[in-house]
Amino acid sequence: MIRSVLLALDSTAASQSALTATIEFCKRYVESSADAEPIHLTGIAVVDSPTIQRPMAAPIGGSSFKKDRDEALMADAKLKTESILSEFEYKCKEANLPHTGVRSEGLPYEQIEKEARTHDLIMIGRDTNFHYETSNSVGETVRKLLHDNARPVMVCTDQIPEIRKVVITYDGSIPSSHALHMWTLLGLRSAETRVHVVSVSKDLAKAESRVKEAQAMLKFHHIESEGHAVKRTGSVVAALQAKINEIDPRVVVMGAYGQGGLKETFFGSSTNKMLEETKCPLFLYK
Repeated sequence: MIRSVLLALDSTAASQSALTATIEFCKRYVESSADAEPIHLTGIAVVDSPTIQRPMAAPIGGSSFKKDRDEALMADAKLKTESILSEFEYKCKEANLPHTGVRSEGLPYEQIEKEARTHDLIMIGRDTNFHYETSNSVGETVRKLLHDNARPVMVCTDQIPEIRKVVITYDGSIPSSHALHMWTLLGLRSAETRVHVVSVSKDLAKAESRVKEAQAMLKFHHIESEGHAVKRTGSVVAALQAKINEIDPRVVVMGAYGQGGLKETFFGSSTNKMLEETKCPLFLYK
């Protein structure tokens, strides 16, 4: 059961998409729950002062220029932060959602992690960077939150599909088991959502066994699912991505990291590849 959600806010398209999706999610969650208590939504916008003010090599006499530059960038970041939080507060009031806007300064992932300690779930845009500039890659803040954070993270894309399907990836590892269990316990599935369980392995029998294992756990929570055991010949990422594209879900649930199997997808460049290539939001938990 969810009582509070933390939403990371900046000016990227994915962050704006996350804002719309999170408000809709909070409203729908309460409407579909027997316990009608509203979810409290906290929006956090961070001025990344350590990055803006980091030391830089400068020619003789250049320190004054850097000081002026840093002050101008800080002022601009604070103005954009206020604008983003104003929009957040306006949309929450319009949706009649209890909410809090948090203005913070420091390393973004540290500020988010600190604020997340009193929340059930983090929502963040895939390319959120708090530099208030366009980025085509997974934000550093997202990557660090996946490694150094105790809460599940929903990473949102620029556009979120309307179709009511969820893919749960499962390989029997602790992270994938945690993700499956957390997604189930939080009650994130709506009544009309179709659930698909996917397991990838070089050994098809092993993949089939893992699918049945995950489905058995879901049945205890009265959740029916369709199983997909995939025998891979290439990389785990390629096999998993192909199946995800075939199913075309609204959300993919997976463990954030581990060892072996799907776990290899969340190290190094493979982590970025899954996050960047998947067209829908990812629910990630370690």
